[in-house]
Amino acid sequence: MKKRLTVLAALLACSTLMGSAHVYAEENEKNVVETAYGKVQGINSTDENYEDVVEFRGIPYAAPPVDDLRWKPPVDPEKWDDVLVCDTYKDIPMQVLGGAEVEPYKTDIYYDGVPEMSEDCLYLNVMTTGDSLSSTEKKPVYVWFHGGGLNSCYTFEPEGNAEAFAKNGIVVVTVEQRLGVFGYLSLPQLTEEQGQSGNYGLMDQIKAMEWIKENIANFGGDPENITVGGQSGGTTKAMAMTASPKMDVEVDKLILESGLKYNMEFQTLESAEEKGTAYLGDLGLDEAATLEDLRNMDAEKLIDNTSSNYPGSMNQDGLYVTYESIQDSINDGMFDEISVLSGTNMGEGSYPKVSTADDFYAQYKEALGDLYDKYDFENLVKVDDNTAAMVSRQLGTYGLGTNVSRSLMVNRLYGKMMSERTDGKAANYTYLFSHSTPESISDLGTDRGWANQWAWHTSEMWYAFNSLREGVPEVRQWTDWDYELAEKMNQYWSNFIKTGDPNGDGLAYWPAADENMGYIQLGDGISTHEEELTDLEKLMMDYTTNYFNFPVAE
Repeated sequence: MKKRLTVLAALLACSTLMGSAHVYAEENEKNVVETAYGKVQGINSTDENYEDVVEFRGIPYAAPPVDDLRWKPPVDPEKWDDVLVCDTYKDIPMQVLGGAEVEPYKTDIYYDGVPEMSEDCLYLNVMTTGDSLSSTEKKPVYVWFHGGGLNSCYTFEPEGNAEAFAKNGIVVVTVEQRLGVFGYLSLPQLTEEQGQSGNYGLMDQIKAMEWIKENIANFGGDPENITVGGQSGGTTKAMAMTASPKMDVEVDKLILESGLKYNMEFQTLESAEEKGTAYLGDLGLDEAATLEDLRNMDAEKLIDNTSSNYPGSMNQDGLYVTYESIQDSINDGMFDEISVLSGTNMGEGSYPKVSTADDFYAQYKEALGDLYDKYDFENLVKVDDNTAAMVSRQLGTYGLGTNVSRSLMVNRLYGKMMSERTDGKAANYTYLFSHSTPESISDLGTDRGWANQWAWHTSEMWYAFNSLREGVPEVRQWTDWDYELAEKMNQYWSNFIKTGDPNGDGLAYWPAADENMGYIQLGDGISTHEEELTDLEKLMMDYTTNYFNFPVAE
């Protein structure tokens, strides 16, 4: 994606402000948009399929969080007089990107290496179409937060290319925010200074949303029709932000890929401070170091993700996070009027690691407790030594496992619960992505094969964003079905962003996750599921209800 766009205007004059090149292209004001801080100029896609797509790369939504602004709430960026040519992605947030050395991510996503990093990272990217810039008819907005926990990754990875969404009539915004030690360090020194500490990455998100509300109409977006999406760690960001009392930008739809964080708990501020203090010790620093000294340190010297105390979690600070858990915020009604599209990938759920049938039944007997005999599990689920490991992994995705936070059943039950308690005020749709990416064309070993990776964590993004390209990445030979599935998934997602309902012409019916707990399976084909529950599904429902304390009647 980094090679698909080109600058439209020659650089006539340059100055530097906040690390960004500013140019006033007087004779060429194509793709120029006014923001509250100054004019910005976008660039057109050179992909013939998306020639009308315009992208604005690296728009500052806050001042660089460096020097005295390290570990402080974000503040407004400085205004500029010239036109800011937004043709280049900015440095990604400071981090240790471990996925760049691990398959399948190394050659599927980070095949071009890791971009330059900087603390100066509070930028966002906007993708729209040329006609949107002058139209009075405003389009729905999709705000995307990347995965990687709260510690790693970045917005412009190739699988998250938003050109297809833009072509489908959506204005897309992808947001960078502080990560890891720069985004989530808590210390008594910081709390004394600010009244709280940590959650700086969350503050960045809210600051970006405020920028979007104020400026997105000039890019053709409707600030009254905003969908927030995320994958994995991005779902943490999306849900925590939506539940925050500091968030005053209305969001009426969420897309949560690989992680409906229903039971996610927030650490206390005191616990976060203790962990932060211990982290300074792990770095060999004085635990009572002054903030002046800490802010004067080189950024690289503050990163050690091998430490068990490495900051990377939000905390209940009483200001930005007031609930003990996401579940508490849901029960308090914070999500009652928000439609949700959520799901999981086949094989990414946690599950008992077994090698024999005896081990399989022993571990599930312990995990299921009374439900084991109630549902006659040994006759309900038949395995032998050859199938035990595979079936265990499948059950972990469907709704039985050692940690069901990514299971299909928790998404289905969430829809059922919300349908019953809100009388259908907001719709919920659930998917199971089970399509395995085609085999590598390179001899990279069996670790990339279906038996191990299945529908690997993050693989659905190539399809949801319809970002498949010939030769991107080089290790995959996309088939006709890959391209077709990507087209259909992107259309489902686009329909939901526009209307709150993924269904549309030419698409298989996607039932709501309501009292029937319907879902769609996106795999080697597309199948709809809303029939009466099987005994195994009833077992999964009971197990997940107990695990999460779901207030759902049978």
